[in-house]
Amino acid sequence: MFLYRCILILCLLGPALQPVAASVPPFGGDRASELYRKGEQCMLEGRLDEAEQCFAAAIGANRKYVAPYLQLAVLYRLRHDGELARQRYLDLLKEVPEEPSALAGMAEVSFEQEAWEDALAWAMRAQEQGAPGMYAIIGMSYAALDHAREAIRAMERSLAEDPHQPALSRRLARLFAQEENYAAALRIYEKALKTDSTSADLYLESGMMHFNMENYKNAAGAFEMAARYGASGDADLYANLGIAYLQQAAYDDAIQNLKKALQLRSADIRIMQQLAHAYFKKQSYAEAAMQWDRILVLQPQNAFAMFMLGKSYICSGEVVKGQRICDQALQLH
Repeated sequence: MFLYRCILILCLLGPALQPVAASVPPFGGDRASELYRKGEQCMLEGRLDEAEQCFAAAIGANRKYVAPYLQLAVLYRLRHDGELARQRYLDLLKEVPEEPSALAGMAEVSFEQEAWEDALAWAMRAQEQGAPGMYAIIGMSYAALDHAREAIRAMERSLAEDPHQPALSRRLARLFAQEENYAAALRIYEKALKTDSTSADLYLESGMMHFNMENYKNAAGAFEMAARYGASGDADLYANLGIAYLQQAAYDDAIQNLKKALQLRSADIRIMQQLAHAYFKKQSYAEAAMQWDRILVLQPQNAFAMFMLGKSYICSGEVVKGQRICDQALQLH
C-alpha cells in the first residue's frame, strides 16, 4: 500500500516534480541528475530511506536543482511529517524564489495542518505564479475561516476547471445550504446522484434540501432511499422522514417512522412531540395523551405539552379532566 501511494504521488505530481529548464543539469552522466534518478527508483520500490539520501545528495550536488526538493517534500508528506516537508519547500524557495510548485506545496501542507490563513496566502501566491489547482485550496480555506461567499466563488471556479471533484462539490453544496440557497445545493446533489445513485449520504442531504424547501413528498422519497442504501440506523433520518409524512397527512407512515426514531433516541423531546402530534392529527387521542404525558415526566413545566395533554383528554371524551389540565397549563405562562 505504501509503495502504491508513492507511485500514485509520482503519477499525480510528475510534471511538477520535473526540474525546470533553467536549473536542470544535463542528464547524461551528471552527478545530481543521476542521484535524483536513483532516488526516484528507490522511492518507486518503497525504499524510502535510501530515496531520502539520494535526493539530499542531489541537492548537495546542485542546490538549484528543483526536482529533488519537491520529491523530498513528497516523501516527508507520505510519512505524515508536515514540518519537514514544509522546510524542504522553504529551502527551495530560498534558492529559487517564487517557484510555483514549492508555493503550491506550502499551501497544501498549511491546509493539511489546518493553518487556514497560511494556506490561503500561499495558495494565492502560487496561483499568481501559474500553479494549477489552487482554487480548491483557496475555497476550502475561506470556508474554514467562515467566509462563505468567497469560498463559494473559489469553489465554483475550481469546479469549472475540473468538474470531477466530488468532495469539493459536496462541500460547495453544504455552503449553499448554510447560506439558505437550498435550490443551488439541491442541483449539486441531484447531479452527484446521477453518477452515484446508491449513496445514502447524498440522498440524506438532498432530502434535507427538499425538506427545507417544504417539498415534503420529494423529501420523504429521498429519505426512504437513504434508509434503503445504508442510513437505516439514523434517528434523525427517521425523525425527518416521519415529519415529512406528517406534513403530507400520511399519519400511519409518520407514526411508524417517528416510533423508530424514538427507539433510537428515547428521550428526545422533539421526536416525542412530533409523535404525539401525529397521534393527535390521526385522532388517536389516547395514544397522543400517553406521549404528551411522557414529555411532562421529563419536562413538568412544559406548558405546551400540558395544554395538548388536556386537549387530548377533551377530544377523547374526558372533558372535565381535560379542561382542568388546560387551565393548569395556562397558569404556567
